[in-house]
Amino acid sequence: MNPYHWEFSMKIRTKLRILEIWAILSLAVVAAIAFSAAASDNRFEELTVERLNVVEKNGQLVMVAANSSHMPDPVINGKAWKTERPAGMLFYNGLGDENGGLVFGAVEGGGKYGAYHGLSFDKYKQAQAMALVYNDHSGKYRAGLQVWDRPETPLSEILIERERIGKMPDGPEKAAAQEKLDKKNFSPSRVYLGKNADSESELTLYDAKGKPRVRIVVTADGDAAMLFLDEDGKVIQSIPARSKPEK
Repeated sequence: MNPYHWEFSMKIRTKLRILEIWAILSLAVVAAIAFSAAASDNRFEELTVERLNVVEKNGQLVMVAANSSHMPDPVINGKAWKTERPAGMLFYNGLGDENGGLVFGAVEGGGKYGAYHGLSFDKYKQAQAMALVYNDHSGKYRAGLQVWDRPETPLSEILIERERIGKMPDGPEKAAAQEKLDKKNFSPSRVYLGKNADSESELTLYDAKGKPRVRIVVTADGDAAMLFLDEDGKVIQSIPARSKPEK
């Protein structure tokens, strides 16, 4: 055999042998990982993250759980809006818009504290239409279910208009534009059911102007009543009749 051909053949055999050994080792590592995953049933005892995204197969975001520094900005009509948010969990509809979530947080200072928790459900392309809310100011707190009447105008249009008005010079024209926008985005409360800051349990029904018109109340002392109010909040009828005026 030609010495050159023999030397070349030996080099090829050596390289093939190295590749065979590498393949065997790689297969062993993969098998070990697969066996470990199967043995653990794909479960982890503990997982620590600052943000967790859940997406559809097409990459569409459907849920985010994150700390305050990694919470995403609100997305409406495909546009994100800068804001600060507490830690929590957000949900998105099939169009990519945020449509509700869970937020929570607390602060302390000067011997006082504030705490807030909320689970909200947003109206289509608008802000929250219904929420379970806990809002505490150093022990004086409300906790209950609240319903809002949101306008049909998408919130993205409202925010764009707000930015435009904010850049206007101060004066009557700016004030008039802001008043018009406030009317356009008027979102009154329509229902509240829960405990109020006066330690009463209450069910309050509001009219389209956001004025309370019917209240069913049980006070901390156990007194119960159904109150009917006029537009100015004055009790016009009470069952049973009350001798003391409504607050």
